[in-house]
Amino acid sequence: MLKRYPILACVLALLLAGYLCFALPATARMADADRYAACSINVDDTLKTGFVTPLEVSQECGNIMQWIKTRSRGQVNLREIEQTLRRCDKIESVNVCRLNDNTLRIDVTPMHPVARVFDERGSYYINAQGKRISAEARFHVDVPVVVGHFDSIRPAERLLPLLHYIAADPRLDALVSTVKQDRRGDIIIVPTIRGHVINFGDTTDVADKFNRLRSFYRGVMPVRGWETYDTVAVKWRGQVVATRRDKALPESGLASRVEEFDDIDDVETMISPLHTDSATHV
Repeated sequence: MLKRYPILACVLALLLAGYLCFALPATARMADADRYAACSINVDDTLKTGFVTPLEVSQECGNIMQWIKTRSRGQVNLREIEQTLRRCDKIESVNVCRLNDNTLRIDVTPMHPVARVFDERGSYYINAQGKRISAEARFHVDVPVVVGHFDSIRPAERLLPLLHYIAADPRLDALVSTVKQDRRGDIIIVPTIRGHVINFGDTTDVADKFNRLRSFYRGVMPVRGWETYDTVAVKWRGQVVATRRDKALPESGLASRVEEFDDIDDVETMISPLHTDSATHV
């Protein structure tokens, strides 16, 4: 009697295996033949960039909102939909899945631009990783403007550390109007304070350069006048070099055309001779 139990167990196991071999493919075929109830598209645009809308996502997928109910689930390739959307330069990430209520869910996170670039090839946005995003006239994002000559050696992405630093400080964000890169690779900042530009050099020692610039603004510009200089350079370590707007002034007498301010952090000792209208040390 006991010997029959192993035989019975083997027979049941074979019957169960046969049932699974038949039932699972049949269930899969029935599921593939079933149709989606709807398509739900969610755009997680926390920064309100307006780059991507649910309608645009649908259009990128061949107007999926319109045809999703007319096709069986087996005809809808979720991986292909994800790959199509990832190729869009305005999309940061995408996830496509089927919900329990038979709804196709598409979650999209748009690119978040940190600057708009104008160069010889036109205009485009870049995100924090330097990926380019095409600029269109129908939308505008309030981000710093970057203008200049960019190439493979000095691309626009090299300005990102500077842009990140500016964006993190509300006072600097309010000060900086435009960031340029000239043909030599020098970074030129156009401040909202009209009358001069700032030659920043490169993106090294960003904090120290802005500290020197603040000291110059506090200690020199109110004394000499905000219209005195057309260029203020902080590109050289430990110095602020200012170029006078009026190049016709003599190099001796009141002031030299190019003035170097060493030890800018100790601005009180530096501005004392300015009250006597004597020449500033070069």
